[in-house]
Amino acid sequence: MTDPSGSPRDADDLPEPAEEADYASVVHVSKDDDVATICGRIDTAPSYAVVIHAPGGNRELAREIGMRRVMRHAQESGKTIAFATRSLALSSRARGFSIPVARRPEYVRWDAGGRIVMGLAGRTLVIPAIGRMVQISVIAVIAVLFIGLVLTMGPSATVIAYPAADPVETVLTVTTGPEIEEIDLENVALPASQVSSSRVITVAIPTTGSTTVAVDPATVTLEVSNPLGGEVDVPAGTVVLAEIDDETVEFTLDEELIIPAEDQNTITATAVEAGSPGNVDAGTLTQWESDVWSELSVTNPEPASGGGDETVAAVAEDDIVTLRDTANLLQEDRGVQETIIADRPGDAILADTATVDIDRGEPSADPGTPAEVVIMDVAISVSALAITEETWDEVAPELLLDDDEEREFILGSVQAVETGETEVDPETGNTVAEFAISAAVATEASSAEILEAVKGASPGDARSILETRYGIDDAEIDVSPGWAPRLPRFDFRIDVELRSRLEDDSAIQPTGNELNGSDSTAASP
Repeated sequence: MTDPSGSPRDADDLPEPAEEADYASVVHVSKDDDVATICGRIDTAPSYAVVIHAPGGNRELAREIGMRRVMRHAQESGKTIAFATRSLALSSRARGFSIPVARRPEYVRWDAGGRIVMGLAGRTLVIPAIGRMVQISVIAVIAVLFIGLVLTMGPSATVIAYPAADPVETVLTVTTGPEIEEIDLENVALPASQVSSSRVITVAIPTTGSTTVAVDPATVTLEVSNPLGGEVDVPAGTVVLAEIDDETVEFTLDEELIIPAEDQNTITATAVEAGSPGNVDAGTLTQWESDVWSELSVTNPEPASGGGDETVAAVAEDDIVTLRDTANLLQEDRGVQETIIADRPGDAILADTATVDIDRGEPSADPGTPAEVVIMDVAISVSALAITEETWDEVAPELLLDDDEEREFILGSVQAVETGETEVDPETGNTVAEFAISAAVATEASSAEILEAVKGASPGDARSILETRYGIDDAEIDVSPGWAPRLPRFDFRIDVELRSRLEDDSAIQPTGNELNGSDSTAASP
């Protein structure tokens, strides 16, 4: 190196770098400045140490050839340089040549070389250099974390397919009970457990009482006198009152009433409430509701007429008693007990074990209320012993399919219904019952084949593949999150579920008077 005078200098003769701004000059460089411009600014810097401040980086310095040219020029000019920048590209290039780098000029450490400098509590901290093996290890850890995130947080998919299916069915005598804990296929002994279902039944009965209701309002002609010296305008709807046996009857003017000074006029009025109480006698409508019209005299020369009543059906006290008794009878109703069969079609319900608990609501109307029907909502909870759907899914393939059959059994398609009387073993408490059992098996495709066919495909392509390859035109494909364009390529991120429409058209129906739907209505005899 040479000093500013041109005489050679050794590195040991250079002044000791320091952090204070007095020892270094700062030159600003923009993104588009070329090498010649940067070198010119280094030459004009008055100090030996020069900080090149490029906040947004510089295209030429980010290139190796550009950095080498600036370094060579600084050496030939007897200068030492450092960089202050936020650009990762420029920072990496400078550290590659062991040039000090910081984000801001005041944080430059001339003794940092190519190491990272951080500002901390008003001071600067030099981060030790990381060895190559450590770098490789860090990269490997990041890669593993990235792969883990892809596997656990990446897209997932659910495919529900309805392939072509055939029904299989048989009739079996099954021994079951809560004391049986293990499945015994040889003796067809299956565990049973308590299950329940809930729904609301609306009980309705016709009313037997009666009551009188008002139907038509009374009308009247009023005569109003104005003793004042000016015309008075009374708006339509103004209220006139009659006091009858300590009760007030209200009428409202049908139209606007204009009364000349010291004169009188007539106007019709209508009772506010319908019914016969509005048929007031002559001379009873003599008061204004508002004091505004107190100086105007008012009366009805003729009685009011037209107020009418009607006798209609109403709720009687006995109706409420009958309604509650009808609700109580639901506990013993066979049809109500068997609602659990409709509510839990996958379970084999032992109907004779069903019990019903009820919670009565309030009647829809009180006694005396006009109504032709009074109703009450009754919440029912039915409990019974049953061989559950999960148990049938486990044993049905063994009971319904031959050992050499390779067709896939469709889980959840089993229906098992009692077909005859049951017997209870008095010693064990177990029940022996005959069940008609049916299920569906896929004929064209398995869940494993479907998964292999659709993974990595877009939802649209997946549907096309299922239709052309397996004849499945009924499929539901859900990809999560919704913005994911394709199904995952990892098998464990895709759930394939086979279902069958045969369940909806099963020929096996529950016995007894089953009530369908979640809200049923029962009427008393």
